[in-house]
Amino acid sequence: METSLECVPCIVNSFLRLLELGNLSEGKKEQAMRRLLKFISEADYKKSPPVLGREMHKMFREELNDPDPYKGIKLKYNRMMINMYPDFEDKIATAEDPFDMAMRLAIAGNVIDFGPQDQLDISETINRVVNSRIDLDDSKMLRKDLESANMILYIGDNCGEIVMDKLFIKTINLSNVYFAVRGAPVLNDVTLEDAQMVEMNKFANIITTGDNSPGAVWDFTSNEFQQIFNKADVIISKGQGNLEGLMGLTHNIYYLLVTKCDRISDMLETKKGEFVVKKNPYNLQSIKVS
Repeated sequence: METSLECVPCIVNSFLRLLELGNLSEGKKEQAMRRLLKFISEADYKKSPPVLGREMHKMFREELNDPDPYKGIKLKYNRMMINMYPDFEDKIATAEDPFDMAMRLAIAGNVIDFGPQDQLDISETINRVVNSRIDLDDSKMLRKDLESANMILYIGDNCGEIVMDKLFIKTINLSNVYFAVRGAPVLNDVTLEDAQMVEMNKFANIITTGDNSPGAVWDFTSNEFQQIFNKADVIISKGQGNLEGLMGLTHNIYYLLVTKCDRISDMLETKKGEFVVKKNPYNLQSIKVS
């Protein structure tokens, strides 16, 4: 997926919010913003938003002199969702359709994000997704594919959200599941530390993408990730960043997300803020990957 001009205001606003977290002087903020604007003016817009985001967050870490500026925020939301884990378990156990409930909670967790322009209320979204129609709903196909799958790759997205991912993987209840996290900190995306904190290893084999783009970008991923990706019968991809990085691949991918920007919403032919379970859109640009 290429970066469009519509992405530029989002990039700038996201960077500005990041700077507010850093306790920088106004002079330092201005210096950092000028550096970003210079980068944007020279960037190759044929690259995907996660690729540009990779460079943007590198700048941010350098300006703050902090390898993981979101560490405190990640801990906060992981702990919050861990504390709510028994309630989520109970919702799934008492649901008429436990698979559907676990999947809906996993989608609802996708609102725990610090990249997009607008933030959604977590509790409100959980209640809404539990009781609402999923706008783009390929969950019947997902369930059928999972029933015959020997190997699954589940690509994680954000902290906190990983707790719901764990519950969904537990509900799927297959032995050969891989859960992919980022190779190093970026934004509030999940890392090995988050996977260990929520004990994801009880239900999945943990791997990394081998990269710290805010999305799984094929060209930057490790050989291990690519080998597992190619062998997996079903790939579950969480969030917009992973969709933006993987779009165009022809594998059996299911995208689970809450739409957070107009461009993605228009591309998927839905509205902003909608819940999505979408089988790999074959009508979009497709390329073969060896």
